[in-house]
Amino acid sequence: MDRIYTGFESLDKHLKIYKGDLVVIGARPVIGKTCLMCSMIEKTIDKQKTLFFTMQTNMHKAIERLHLLNVKENDNFYLYDNFVDYEELLLIIAEHKIKYDIDVVFIDNAVDLFNNTCHSEVETTVKLKRIAERLNVAVIIADGHKSTYKRRSCYIDLRHKSLIKYADKIITINRPDKTATEKAIRDGLVENGVAEIRIDKDMEEYFSPWINLKFDNNSLTFNEIPKTS
Repeated sequence: MDRIYTGFESLDKHLKIYKGDLVVIGARPVIGKTCLMCSMIEKTIDKQKTLFFTMQTNMHKAIERLHLLNVKENDNFYLYDNFVDYEELLLIIAEHKIKYDIDVVFIDNAVDLFNNTCHSEVETTVKLKRIAERLNVAVIIADGHKSTYKRRSCYIDLRHKSLIKYADKIITINRPDKTATEKAIRDGLVENGVAEIRIDKDMEEYFSPWINLKFDNNSLTFNEIPKTS
C-alpha cells in the first residue's frame, strides 16, 4: 500500500495514512484546521501529488494561506475553489487521478459538502470513504464542531456525525491558549501558540500521545517544535 505523509515527523511517527484511507481533521472553529491542511500541503508538495478542494464560505482565506506559504498550482498541486456536490467531486477526482495520478485529496470545510445530495452524515462519510477506496487516493477532510472546549469532548460532534465510525483516522486539534487567561499565559502555565494534536480512532482507543506543534501567526502555518537536548 502506498503511504501518504503529512510532512511533520512527529505526526508521521504515529499517523500512518495510506491510499484508500479517509482521514478527518476535527476541531472547533478558528483552531487551525485549514492552516494544518495548508501546512501539510506545503511540506509535502514535492513528494506527493495533491488535489485541494476549499469549500469555505470565504474561499480566499485558504488561498491566501497557500500564497503565504508560496504554494502555487504546479504538476504536483491542483486547486479547486468552487462548491461541488458528490457527483461533481467524484468526477473531478477521477479526472485528476487519470490525468495526473494524484495521491491525496484534501477537502476543506466538508461539513456541508453534500447537503443537496446526502440525507445524513452517515451517507456523506460512506461516500467519501467509497471515493478513497475506488479511486485509490487518500481523502483528508476538515470538519468543524461546536462542543465544549475540553480534550475529550472534542469528539462529541464527530461521533454524532458518524465520522469516527467510518473514518480510518481522526486528527483532533486542541489549542489551550485559545481559552486560557492572559495571566495563565503570562505565568507560563499555558504556552501561547502551541497546538496539541491527537491521532485517534474513537474515544476509547488512542493511537498517539498529544503531539505539540507551534502556530506561526505571520505565515498562518504550523511547524515542528525544535527538540531540546
